[in-house]
Amino acid sequence: MAGGRAGFETRDFYLACFLRCTGYDLIDLRAEGRRKVFVFRDRPTRRNDVLAFYGQGAAVPPLAFSTTIKDMKALLHNA
Repeated sequence: MAGGRAGFETRDFYLACFLRCTGYDLIDLRAEGRRKVFVFRDRPTRRNDVLAFYGQGAAVPPLAFSTTIKDMKALLHNA
């Protein structure tokens, strides 16, 4: 993962879904070989949000997360 002032990049599909679910704007999806890189508009709270996700300290509505996963998979297959 790499970050910057304007964008935060991740290859982690489920982290990308979590970020979308919590209101991060997806600003780009680019190919990197066979993989995709999700690029989000960065936020000052991003570091804490990512740590909460990996530390299981974050909560999102389960149905919203499930819907976001389906939407992001469709995006991957149609990109």
